Amino acid sequence: MGMSQSEIQAIKQAIGQLSRIEREELAEWIMDASALDLRVEETALAYGGRRKLTVEEYLELEEEEGVRYEYVAGQIFAMSNPRIRHQAIAANLLAHFHNQLRGGPCRAWDSHTKVRLQVDREDIFYMPDVMVACGPLTDKVLDGQYLTNPCVVVEVLSASTEAIDRREKALNYRHLPSLEEYLVVAQRSMEVTVFRRSESWSPRVLTAPEDVFESRAVEVKIALADIYEGAR
Repeated sequence: MGMSQSEIQAIKQAIGQLSRIEREELAEWIMDASALDLRVEETALAYGGRRKLTVEEYLELEEEEGVRYEYVAGQIFAMSNPRIRHQAIAANLLAHFHNQLRGGPCRAWDSHTKVRLQVDREDIFYMPDVMVACGPLTDKVLDGQYLTNPCVVVEVLSASTEAIDRREKALNYRHLPSLEEYLVVAQRSMEVTVFRRSESWSPRVLTAPEDVFESRAVEVKIALADIYEGAR
């Protein structure tokens, strides 16, 4: 059943009352078809349709297909291609972490590097936009397909993943014994939310260009103006 003219007019009025940023975020959400399903499960026909995959099958599938998937308790979810704005913010973060950590025991990794964790004895593989891990880069680490010891994890929000990043991942990442900080970075609005183990994972929100994220896990400081450079 279609909407009446009065219903359409009410929607228009509601949209008209939104701020410019809110209208842009709404438009992005509508354009992103994947936002209608917060997670789209892949059928993985080569492994028997929708049955659960083992970790070994998941890692083998990624190598064979060349498609990036996240893995949650036997189910796999294809990773969509991020928008340019998303990539710009993630690139800025990676560059600042990399430059400030250079020469030390810690290193920043981009979204092509998986992190493996366990929640209630279920295996999970995520692909954070940026993460920092410390320790020697042995052949075992360099030849592997994932890390297990990040101390900082960063997710840049998008319309289709915001609920997952703010809820599912915010809870699951805490099961990593090594993790000290989890950052959630908005795209269109200048907003960085910092969760710290030392603060019982209570959120601290930064919103001004001169606000500075100062890591307590590693020696890194980044102003929000630098995080959003070229993305606004």
